[in-house]
Amino acid sequence: MKKIVLTANDDRGLDGAMSMHFGHCTHFVVVQVDAANRVTATEVHPNPFAARHEPGQIPQYIGSLGADVVVAGGMGSKAIEWFRQFGIEVATGARSSVAETLDAYLAGAVAGAAQCRHEH
Repeated sequence: MKKIVLTANDDRGLDGAMSMHFGHCTHFVVVQVDAANRVTATEVHPNPFAARHEPGQIPQYIGSLGADVVVAGGMGSKAIEWFRQFGIEVATGARSSVAETLDAYLAGAVAGAAQCRHEH
């Protein structure tokens, strides 16, 4: 079993929209998959630090959810390093929906961590 946490802009789970800004997403979708990459469970958690957070708070929170992997549209270098310290894989490069991003991650099309430059 593997727990994958994806950043979301809403509370609709796999039907939701991905958040492109990791630290400011409103929700986290926690997906458990089996050895064959079949979804066995899904949970949605509000981001308790969406409005304001200190470095390391969100990675620590995601670690407390039992995450093996976190998938986001983009992520800053400090957050990437925190996740690595916690032994959590980071993948960036989201699609528009949570389900599409999960499918792309499971297919190997979303992998590795690219630092977000926070350009708007």
